[in-house]
Amino acid sequence: MMRLNEGAIGHTYLVSSVIVDEALTRRLEALGVNETTPVTILNKKGSGSVIFKVRGTRLAVGRRISDGIWIQELSEKKNSSTGSSQNNTEKEGSIHGRQSK
Repeated sequence: MMRLNEGAIGHTYLVSSVIVDEALTRRLEALGVNETTPVTILNKKGSGSVIFKVRGTRLAVGRRISDGIWIQELSEKKNSSTGSSQNNTEKEGSIHGRQSK
């Protein structure tokens, strides 16, 4: 397992756990970041910020949050979990969602 900000750009991983405070965990779950959900890393910054795609939505999170999202290689655990895209109009804290086109 590794943290989200340790993954490689362009690779898809499965979320193995989310370890942040309770309010952030609920917000991430509402955005679709749950255990066994596939995420694709789109971009990373040296500061630990990560832009990733989950369930058709691009999310940007800072280091504090990306340090708390643990991922694993897709080959370690097979799961064909799919979900519908969510329209994220609410912005809270340092989590921002934008629908991919």
